[in-house]
Amino acid sequence: MTTVPQTLRSYELPCPSFFEPGRVADFFTPKYDDIMHNATEWRTKHKISPRRKDNYSIALTIIDQQKTFCLDDGELSIAPASITDTVNICEFVYRNLRVISDLILTLDTHYLFQIFHPLFWLDGNGDHPKGFTVVLPGDVGKRWFVNPEMAYVLFGDVKYLSWLQTYAVHYTEELARQGKPPLVVWPVHGRLGSPGHAIVPALQVAVDFHDITRWSKSQYRIKGDLPLSEYYSPFGTEVTKAHDGVVVGEESDRAVEDLLKNEVLIIAGEAESHCVRAAIYDVLKKIKVQDPSLAKRVYILENCTSSVPGFEQQGKDAMEDFKKAGMNVVDSRTPIEDWPGINPKIFNF
Repeated sequence: MTTVPQTLRSYELPCPSFFEPGRVADFFTPKYDDIMHNATEWRTKHKISPRRKDNYSIALTIIDQQKTFCLDDGELSIAPASITDTVNICEFVYRNLRVISDLILTLDTHYLFQIFHPLFWLDGNGDHPKGFTVVLPGDVGKRWFVNPEMAYVLFGDVKYLSWLQTYAVHYTEELARQGKPPLVVWPVHGRLGSPGHAIVPALQVAVDFHDITRWSKSQYRIKGDLPLSEYYSPFGTEVTKAHDGVVVGEESDRAVEDLLKNEVLIIAGEAESHCVRAAIYDVLKKIKVQDPSLAKRVYILENCTSSVPGFEQQGKDAMEDFKKAGMNVVDSRTPIEDWPGINPKIFNF
């Protein structure tokens, strides 16, 4: 399964002997004593400098590479494509460990009672919708109804049911008004504290190995925990305000601004059709306002992301938009120094 080139550039490193591509599909507990020992030896053997000495910052943002999406028994697994993606990401991290400054990992983080989970809705017979049900504006109050219990569960009082019903109509209409995909009721997934919430263990080992070898502190960004909006992008919800102006979501412009300060911003993860797509659109929105030329600093690893089955065209259309805006769609196996527009000084050690 390994895809690392046989010939490495001067700044590239081989994958450590403990990395087994065949185990990427396994769910296991990382052995941190071994990771620390191996990282220390690797740092010495390859004369790897700490992150603080980097003259240029290369950041890799990994979107939602969690068990819930990536491993065979995940609630929303897109395996085997996601397994291949994870292998490619791990190899990319190991191979470019010397030049990757920072890792940013996002985690889809949910609860049982949210607008995109089945328990929020009922049909006319009192049954909850099945996973992947699409709720259009005209469906609310006709085909699908807000579960009355949600008023108490979310707000502590059934008197809020009328508000919640009006909001549900507003929410689906607002998605359409903004030109966003319609509400999808997903199978329950990514629940905080569940096995599905965890980063794929093989990737977590690669991330920790990078951090210890480079003395670099990875960032973990929680997203998706607000009950009244989908939260695909780590930089903001699909809807931020209710029909009466009440704030139900958030936007994180500062987080995007921080990412755009990097010399190179690399993006990978799951899924191309949803969370990766939404994240990059948020980055692009900020770029268009701040400086359109910043788009050339963004590199999307096309072989490190896949779409949810049935939504492939949504992912493909987004990638075309990103290319047209000036972003770069590249293969993780292509040496970074061969990517378009890369500053060659990055590789001077």
